[in-house]
Formats: sequence, C-alpha cells, structure tokens
Amino acid sequence: MLSAIRRNSHLIVLTLLVLLGGTAGYMLIEGMSLLDAFYMTCTTITTVGYREIVDPSSAGKIFTIVLIFLGLGTIFLVLIDIGQEFITALAMRRVRMMEHHVAALKDHYILCGHGRMGRVVADHLRQAGAVFVVVDNSEDMVGQIKESGCHTVLGDATMDETLERAGVRNARGLVSVLSKDADNVFVTLTARELNPAIFILTRANNDDAISKLYRAGASKVLNPYESAGARIAQTLLRPVVGDFMELFSTEEGVSISMEEVHVMAGSRLAGKSLRESDIRAHTSAVIVAIKKSGAAKLKINPTADEVVEVDDMLVAIADTEGLNALADLARE
Repeated sequence: MLSAIRRNSHLIVLTLLVLLGGTAGYMLIEGMSLLDAFYMTCTTITTVGYREIVDPSSAGKIFTIVLIFLGLGTIFLVLIDIGQEFITALAMRRVRMMEHHVAALKDHYILCGHGRMGRVVADHLRQAGAVFVVVDNSEDMVGQIKESGCHTVLGDATMDETLERAGVRNARGLVSVLSKDADNVFVTLTARELNPAIFILTRANNDDAISKLYRAGASKVLNPYESAGARIAQTLLRPVVGDFMELFSTEEGVSISMEEVHVMAGSRLAGKSLRESDIRAHTSAVIVAIKKSGAAKLKINPTADEVVEVDDMLVAIADTEGLNALADLARE
C-alpha cells in the first residue's frame, strides 16, 4: 500500500493542488466561504452539476471553465494510473502463480535463452512431451512464450537467483544456448554449483570456448556451426545416409525414433547378453550402442555377446511401441 502511494505521489499532489486552487479561486473571485468554495470545486471537478451557490460573475465563469478542464484532466490521469496498477497487480499475480508451479517441478529441463536456436530446442522439447522451463531476460519474449502455455522465468540466466527460481536444484537437465560464450560459461558454473548432479548441455560459438565450458562443468558442449556444417557435408556426399539421419531429427511422416534406456536394478535384462535377452524379438528395438556404467565412451554396434549390466544405458532404434516395451524390460 505504501509503495503504491509513493509511486502515485505526483497524482496525489496534483489532485490536492487542483482542489486547493479551485477553493482559493472561488473564495477570491466570488467571495465564497471556505466550505462553499470547496463544495463548488468538488461539484465542478466531478461534473456532478448541482445548482450554483451564487450567480457567477464573468471572471467566475472563466475560472469554472478552466477548473472543469483541469479537473477532467486530473481524473483522466488518475483513472489511467488505476488501470495500470490493476494490470500490474494482475501480471504480478500471474508471475507468482507461474513461479509457484515452477517451484513444484521435479526432473524437468531448463532452457536458457529463447532466440532462434532456443525456439528450435523448445519446439522439439514440446513435441517430445518434456516438461521444461524457459529462462529469458526479455519481457516481450517471456510474454510470447507464456501464451504457448510453457513455464517461464524472467531474468538473467547467469544469476543464481534466476536459476533458483527455475528450479535448478530439482532439474534433470539444463541447456544453455545464449549468444555469448561468456554467458554460457557463467550459466554452466552457476548451475553446476547449485546442482552437482544435473546434466548440462551448452552451446559454444567458438572452438576456443569448448575447453572452458567443460572446465566450468558442462556435461556436453556443442558447436552448432560445426554440427550443421558436418550434417550438410554428410547429406551432400551421402544423401541416403542423410535421409536416414533425418528420420531422427523430424517426426513428420515417420514412426521410429532413437532413444536411450536406463537399465534399472531388478531388470530382466541385467546380467544377460544381448543374445540371451533377445531384445529384438520381445520389443522390435535394435540396440545400436551401449554406454557401460562409469564408462566415458559408447560401445557402438555391440556384439551379441555383450552383457547388459545394471546402470548401463542402451541406445535403441524402434517405433514408439517398441521403445516403450524396451523401457518396461529395463525397469522390470
């Protein structure tokens, strides 16, 4: 309440000046008493139009005309300010509700930056049904994102407080696609400090920044220009392979995708070789790679004698039904 009064002190002063000026004017010009002059000022400003206490002189009529315009202008400004206060209060209520929803999220993803690349990332996350929060420092951008129903946080992603509001401590992963490498380094440092277990994927615009981002705590660093260039060259030299890879970057017209599956304790797959588990027969999924627990690199095209162990990550290709069946096997 006090903050609202301080913000609108200029309007309060203006209203008091109009009331005092009108009262003093009627007292001087028409010789009215203090009460009558104040009464005339109030009825004139509010355009209520009760009868006049005295027959006005020419000077009194001119003064009344001026007072009417001053009063209407003041009322107009007050109404505009009230409207702005209402809109601001409504917006703040929505922000608090959004922050309340974000605070309740767990195992979600955080997307820092919603520029051209960020929009593409957000579209793919949305298509995959992932729960994610977009962090951006542009009010206009955040407003547009809210209209699509996404969780948002307005603020500087390099600041601890902003990532805290995005629920970084409970998040599964974070991707930083800010336009400046220095900002991505700060985001990575902050996120890693607040959540040592989080998976951090970040963008590097220059090769020189890659090592810095890894030292800052990034789990994976991608140079979009290098990745796009390699993809273009591959499609040019091996168009059929390019068409095959395109299946996993778009979801239009195809029903297969590539997914990673975590082998849990108690799974029927644990302790068995790929031949013994016969995954293809039970799920239609094809295992194209395995990342052993604690290993830094993937085993590409594993042999049928490769033994699956608890906490291994299986990289598989299948349709949605096959991938769901494989996920069930990895859990049970």
